Amino acid sequence: MIRLKEYAGYISLNPINGVIFPSYIQNQMNKAFIENELSGKFYMSTNENMYSDNKIVLNSLILEKNRLSGITMLSAFSLPEKFKVRKKIYSNLIKNKKKIYFIFEKFGIENKKDIDFIEEYLMFRHNFFTKKKTSLTLEEKKNFIDSSWSFI
Repeated sequence: MIRLKEYAGYISLNPINGVIFPSYIQNQMNKAFIENELSGKFYMSTNENMYSDNKIVLNSLILEKNRLSGITMLSAFSLPEKFKVRKKIYSNLIKNKKKIYFIFEKFGIENKKDIDFIEEYLMFRHNFFTKKKTSLTLEEKKNFIDSSWSFI
C-alpha cells in the first residue's frame, strides 16, 4: 500500500495585501491544495497566535519530530515580517527536511535555492512598494523630476 505524504495547514490571521481571510476559508483552501495539488494527506490546520512575533505554531510544526512532509499556507506574505525570524524558519526547514508551499503564489520552499527567490519576492512587502505616496521629499524632487515634463 502506498502511504501518502502528510502536510499540515497553517493559518495566519494577519492581513495579506490588506485582506484578512477567515480561518475556515484558509482551512478549506489548505485542505484542497494538499489533497489536489500535492496528492497528500491533510493534517488539520493550526492557527498562529496574532499577538506573537515569534510564530510559535509555525516553528513547532517545523521542529516537531513527526511524519509531516511539509506545511501549506495561503501566501508567502504569511511568513514573519522580520528577516531574522524568517531566516530561523528557513534554517529549521532545511535541517528538518520539511517544505512550505504557498497557495496563492503556486510555489514553495523545497531547497536552499528557493529561499533567495522567496526573499526577492517578499521585497515587495516593503513600505516603499505599499505605502501611499502623496508628495515628494526635497531629495526626490531634486533627483526624480525633469523640468522638461509638463503636468496637466
